[in-house]
Amino acid sequence: MSGGVHVPVFGVLWPLYKLAAVVGAVIVAAMVFTFTASGVAAMWASGGVLLTIWWGGYRVAHQRWDDGERDFYAENRTRH
Repeated sequence: MSGGVHVPVFGVLWPLYKLAAVVGAVIVAAMVFTFTASGVAAMWASGGVLLTIWWGGYRVAHQRWDDGERDFYAENRTRH
């Protein structure tokens, strides 16, 4: 797994910025829905926050986009 801070989410390690994006989106959705009573506004606001934090964290962490078959083989070739 690449560098950066990771946290366990249901037994799977997630980068911290992804968890922060999901939590931030849920908080924004709850706040917007509370004040506007509009599910559409809450959805758009939370989607914008989620994408901003997720991609911002991705850019700051400098993580690779793909984790393909080549990477899996390289990490697990000694386990045969």
